[in-house]
Amino acid sequence: MSAGTWRLPEGGDDRPTFLAHAMALSALHGQGPWPGEGYPLPDAAPDPEQPFLSGSVADGIATHHGSVRPDQSGACLVADQLQELVAAGQPAGAGLDRLHDTLADRSTLTIADGVSDAIGDRNLPRDRVHAVGRWLAEYGVRRNAVAAGLVLTGLTGDDRDRDLLLLLGGLEDLTLYAAVALRSSQPDPDQAMFDLARRVRGWGRIHAVERLRGSTDPAIRAWLLREGFRNGVMNSYLAHLAATTGDLYGALAETVVDDPLLDGAGDILDALCVTGGPAADITSYGDGPAAIERYLTLSGPRPPTAARVAVVLRLGRFIASDPAAGLGWTAADRARLALVCASLTARPAWREVVDRALNAADLGVFRQAIWPAGQLGIPARDRIRARLRADPSDGYLWQSLADDIDEVLDLAYELLPLADLATGPTTETGIGGLRSDGVLDLLVSRLGQHPGKGWPLIRAALGNRTIRNRNMAVRALRAWPPDTIPAEVARAVQAAHAAEPDPKVRDAMRRLLRQWTARPPRRLAP
Repeated sequence: MSAGTWRLPEGGDDRPTFLAHAMALSALHGQGPWPGEGYPLPDAAPDPEQPFLSGSVADGIATHHGSVRPDQSGACLVADQLQELVAAGQPAGAGLDRLHDTLADRSTLTIADGVSDAIGDRNLPRDRVHAVGRWLAEYGVRRNAVAAGLVLTGLTGDDRDRDLLLLLGGLEDLTLYAAVALRSSQPDPDQAMFDLARRVRGWGRIHAVERLRGSTDPAIRAWLLREGFRNGVMNSYLAHLAATTGDLYGALAETVVDDPLLDGAGDILDALCVTGGPAADITSYGDGPAAIERYLTLSGPRPPTAARVAVVLRLGRFIASDPAAGLGWTAADRARLALVCASLTARPAWREVVDRALNAADLGVFRQAIWPAGQLGIPARDRIRARLRADPSDGYLWQSLADDIDEVLDLAYELLPLADLATGPTTETGIGGLRSDGVLDLLVSRLGQHPGKGWPLIRAALGNRTIRNRNMAVRALRAWPPDTIPAEVARAVQAAHAAEPDPKVRDAMRRLLRQWTARPPRRLAP
């Protein structure tokens, strides 16, 4: 990796690099998407100040729901160090390490534009900036330093960087920066973005697909309608883009509509009908009413699936809702289409496919049937309980029974490994962690609405390894009237407070104990 006679030293840090992490995931799982979105990352050492959100989630929220406040002073500091480094006759490893650590301690989102501007304003040599970017990407051991390396590589690179950008972009925490770099450096940016988008499923999929807006490539447009809009966050983020760039109505109007297109169209329309969400919805899609009608026309003769039944049920609810009144349908149109939805879902074959799905061996098929079964009055509760006994770490199954807290608590005491969930506090946030930790979180987070109930779960959460579960335990106990706190509960919170490693959680426990001091605790009834 050289730039003329100007050559950078190899990285000398013994800590694992992000590139080595990505290469290991690629060797084990192929190009992606990778299990757990690539988490845990190499720099995920326990940190009492670590935020609850992963880097990809924090960046996604900042870019879609907030504003990114530029860090001008940080950008200037980085630019100064970069300028000093590339001006050196022969750069030393100490200068690279210093730049790496400066970048690592700053949000790449807040300095990227400032650093990019400085490179042009100061007329820094592109070949040397490129070498530094590649060095950070290849040898970086902390997330923001690697992300900044991708930014620098994209600003100054070319098609020779493609493989590196795609590989590191498979880590969801880095996809945004790899996408920007690919878009600015590759001779066929749509194809590069298409390749990246298929490697990721969460916020990375959203960032990559958003950069395919307006693509005229037939393969990309077809993929957007069948699969590309799907992501692990919320389909609504990409549904409108897929419908417009992919020409959803035009595709449905074709003589031959394959099943993947029909099912993709149903899920896109379903997502578009969630109005007022995080992205443009059906009120901004002029072909929406026609696409819905065409989808219903095509669905009637096709063999039903549980997923299609669910989509038609939700479309029927939307057609009868207030937002649908503003889409240009006449009252007669809406009544007719609502009747079509009701007639389809009342067909014996459509009801039977949902009932059969509740007996399916495949858990994914079973889960798809739960909601439509409830809407159609098909008994499902006993079968959900049976599936929970087979897979007690599935949060959606627990959520499906959550309207009866006493039933849920009885099942939780029977099925959850509470002792294994209370192995002692750590500074782990729980991101990418155990599914059983997530179930405990789901259940304990609801107990604030039921003061006095669920103590065995709360006790396990107080001793859980994740910060979030311990916070949920404190929140649930805060809802208990102080004069009803049993002595056992107070002692458990005191012990948890003494063992708590996170200062914020420890402070919350201290405030809870103070809340109880006005009244003496009483003992649990035998």
